[in-house]
Amino acid sequence: MIEVTKTPIFTQEIFSFTLPNFETYKKQIQQIVLVEDNKSIHKIDTSPKLECNVKAKRTAWNSNQKYESLNNLCEDIAFHIEEFIGKEGYDIPEIKTQHCWINWYGKGQNALPHYHLGHLSAILFVDAEDTNASFYCHANGNLVLHKKTDVQTNFNNIVEIKAKDGTVLFFDGGVMHSVSPNLSNKKRITFAVNYLAKYSSARNEY
Repeated sequence: MIEVTKTPIFTQEIFSFTLPNFETYKKQIQQIVLVEDNKSIHKIDTSPKLECNVKAKRTAWNSNQKYESLNNLCEDIAFHIEEFIGKEGYDIPEIKTQHCWINWYGKGQNALPHYHLGHLSAILFVDAEDTNASFYCHANGNLVLHKKTDVQTNFNNIVEIKAKDGTVLFFDGGVMHSVSPNLSNKKRITFAVNYLAKYSSARNEY
């Protein structure tokens, strides 16, 4: 029999940190949700007109252009990510906000598996912990070679991350992910932002 060599390929990571000044941002986001959730009173509704994978209420894709507090939040999250990028020596000089929005889920509502269009995506759990929220990452593999004699290994193409309020997750925008249904009677609130990698310095001679 010929010799077959195994070569491990591709590993993916999701990074997380606790957001400083979280309580301030939480109050600002809750106020936006309160206003948009009562559009008959406040006459403000930025929700998109077309269906998407978030099966819940949400603000517009470009909410950073509509709410100064959300633009500040995008920049604050970007600052901490860029600080981490610099420390680790990753080749991403700057990141620029592409989209951002707020999601709020009522009972039974969830987000179906999807990925984002940005180079880098981030999620902030605003008020989700008490709703037993889970953030799921989905593998995109079509084949798993499983030995017939192996009864111990449990192959799973889903990784679960439990929501903790004040935590920011950031990851490759191409990672397929979803959010568990809200089974509680409490409103679940999350914030999402997409970033583009940006090179602003002049190009070197090669």
